[in-house]
Amino acid sequence: MVITFLKKIAWYYPKSVFAALGLFWLVIEPIIGLTGNTINLSYWQLFGLSASIGVIWFILDGIWFSGYLKNRIEITSNGFDTKIIIKFSDLFNEEGWKAIPVNDFFDSIVDDRHISSKSLHGILIKRYWGGNTNDWDQQVEEQLSDLTVTDETRPKGKTKRYKIGTAAVLRKDGDRFICVASTHTNISNLETKANTVDLHHAICGVLETSRSCCSNETLSIPLFGSGLSRIGLKNNILVDHILTAIFEESKKSKVTDVIQIILPKNKRDDINLLSIKRDWS
Repeated sequence: MVITFLKKIAWYYPKSVFAALGLFWLVIEPIIGLTGNTINLSYWQLFGLSASIGVIWFILDGIWFSGYLKNRIEITSNGFDTKIIIKFSDLFNEEGWKAIPVNDFFDSIVDDRHISSKSLHGILIKRYWGGNTNDWDQQVEEQLSDLTVTDETRPKGKTKRYKIGTAAVLRKDGDRFICVASTHTNISNLETKANTVDLHHAICGVLETSRSCCSNETLSIPLFGSGLSRIGLKNNILVDHILTAIFEESKKSKVTDVIQIILPKNKRDDINLLSIKRDWS
């Protein structure tokens, strides 16, 4: 986070200084030309003043105009009464319900083959079910026992393959999760993938399930499609897909009071929140 902020300073602050310098020159030159007076201001004084004003412009531009310092936005609509918040944060630090994308087998083996330890699926199991994946398996089985599944033959891992968008409500130590099948698993090499249709089904699966379990509590949704799903879309387009699904489902009937889209902090350079707000407001 610190390194990212320093990069922004290195890139945008010089532009802010030169913008301030240009503004001063735009004001000073007409005064000299029209009045014939001289302004007793050295180059270094002018540059120092520009550098000081540049700090103010760097902040204002970053928050209100260019948006490179924006960390959080809110989007509202006259069509429904749900508040949508988009922000950079850690999903697991958020209060309320958390949506977690998983593979279509709801696997529980975090070995960087069946489940990547760096995926939200893997982090969830290691952090909350690290010593007892039997509980994870049991909850999944109970939640999805009435669904029609496809049985697959696998040397290791679960054999029931669920449709994309299938969601299971899981609880652990007071935390609540809506885990949704969002990627197809290739049995031969265990590679997972998805497309934009799968992305839409997965998000809608989360939202449909949320209506019955969230009780108007906050629902936090991660940036679906940005990791091992290999959809191949830019991050800002993924945000647009998520927002589209939220708007569609919220217009059908209310999902919950607040829906958050939680963006990874390492995506700050890729996603401009102010641009998103302008597009959706």
